[in-house]
Amino acid sequence: MIATVKVRGSIDARHKAKRTLKDLNLEKRNQCVVFEDNDSIRGMLETAKDYITYGEISKETLEKLEERKGSEIESGDTVKLTPPTGGFRDTKKQVGQGGSLGKRDNLDELIQKMV
Repeated sequence: MIATVKVRGSIDARHKAKRTLKDLNLEKRNQCVVFEDNDSIRGMLETAKDYITYGEISKETLEKLEERKGSEIESGDTVKLTPPTGGFRDTKKQVGQGGSLGKRDNLDELIQKMV
């Protein structure tokens, strides 16, 4: 499973990125959406990488998200989270540059701070 979290607002975003965020059900900051891993979702995530962070999650993290939502999570379900304890590192830089945006190897740590 791949989880995505919207980090930045979409004001002044390119039209294609706004449309992709809407298609991913990411309309507000600190929302998390879980998807099954496939090529079309990966392409959409790559298009919206300047506004979201995403990566694979473990079963334990998925269970915590289900507990937070109060029901079982299926692909495309949205879960509202709180801002992370300690805040995001930098909301304008990619993960490789010391920021919070883009693809992560493991999203579990960030989601644990937000649940």
